[in-house]
Amino acid sequence: MQTWDELVAHFQTVTDGLGKRIDEEIFETVVVLNALGIPTVQSCGGHLDQRGLLLPWVDIDPPDPSLEELRRQEEALVEAIKGYYKDIDKMRETGTSPEQIEEVRGQALALAPTLHSLQREMRRMQLEPRKKLMHYLSLFYEQRLVPFDRHLVLISKVRTRLQNQGTADFFITEPEAVQRQKLEEYQAEMREFTTFLKQLYFAQHASSPTPVG
Repeated sequence: MQTWDELVAHFQTVTDGLGKRIDEEIFETVVVLNALGIPTVQSCGGHLDQRGLLLPWVDIDPPDPSLEELRRQEEALVEAIKGYYKDIDKMRETGTSPEQIEEVRGQALALAPTLHSLQREMRRMQLEPRKKLMHYLSLFYEQRLVPFDRHLVLISKVRTRLQNQGTADFFITEPEAVQRQKLEEYQAEMREFTTFLKQLYFAQHASSPTPVG
């Protein structure tokens, strides 16, 4: 297992597809999640710039090549099903018989069990880091009272995303002053959670020379 200092050194070299390093505002969050065995793959520290309001988040995902293969299979199945239904639309436009249309629909429906099985397996493979992070969030909020929109929650998409409850575009039409306030509040909540996780980590590794900031 890598030490804290080794993880810091590693993530200082990590860049995204555009060559950008991890945002300073979210850097320690990324480090401590990985230190606690919760692997991260993408993150954003939060910004208010020409792109608009971007609030902080971290994506977690198991580093399992078989999971990526399942995602590729899922994508192929979804595209195949869409293709069948596009064919059905064309068949209706050209007056194809209902029997032929139903035959194509049956071919599409026949792929559904395989698709659902793949999706269940992908969810199962992501369960361990989700449960671990949910446990830490439960501990963090046991005696912590903050406005509901500021709460950190887990969103299940292709990956699992840690973000504030109010991140879902609730403030994109608000005045800039309100957006800036929410950005600061949400970044502060992420920092508080990060400090909490660091305290847990260093309590488990009491011999570490690196102090909690």
